[in-house]
Amino acid sequence: MLSSELAELVGVTVRTLRHYHQIGLLPEPPRSAGGYRNYDVGHLVRLLRITRMTALGVPLSALPAVLDDPAAAGGRVPHGAPLLYRR
Repeated sequence: MLSSELAELVGVTVRTLRHYHQIGLLPEPPRSAGGYRNYDVGHLVRLLRITRMTALGVPLSALPAVLDDPAAAGGRVPHGAPLLYRR
């Protein structure tokens, strides 16, 4: 799917997608012969997780640790995470 389609499905802007690419939260998808980004279901799921976590108040800086390896925090809450996120 295209950037605009993904953004519309999740409820973010295309600019937000590009920002997440720049800071490394969302991997760059392969591009078509015409240069368009081709997102797949994996990108959709990751973006949904990102938006849900940020809605809960988890800072963007804490998301890589949470999304990529939840066990890396050793069961602890990442520094700066709000009380709502704590177990």
